Amino acid sequence: MNYNILEKENNILVIDNPNKRYEELKYNLKTNGSPVKTGRKVDGKDEYIKRISIAQLPNASALEVNTGLNINEIVVTSIECLAYRSSDKTYIPVPFISMANSNIGLNTKVNSNILYLLIETTIDRSNFSGWAEIKYIYNSNS
Repeated sequence: MNYNILEKENNILVIDNPNKRYEELKYNLKTNGSPVKTGRKVDGKDEYIKRISIAQLPNASALEVNTGLNINEIVVTSIECLAYRSSDKTYIPVPFISMANSNIGLNTKVNSNILYLLIETTIDRSNFSGWAEIKYIYNSNS
């Protein structure tokens, strides 16, 4: 089998295999760091990703998490969130819908043009921390 490995801008490793083609995205993403390019284009524009830590989920209430992203400058393409409890290594995808009504909701809110994540819990989830990754492109006015 013949494989061609090409590097582009030290961000993307493209593996070209006649039987299977895919791109492995390579970027150094730091929690609470600066946004980085994902290497993907959406509608012809570079996509960026920002990873944000969530120190503690709320106790049967709501928590607003500031992303630092100006909603007038971006178009969000994806939001992923994960809750983690270190005591027993439990991971919960957010949003989480439970038959036992122990849900964790994920929404967004805008305050003074800044995008916030809104995390709501129906029971005490304060023993969980978490992470959110927001992918976006810059809009045409930026």
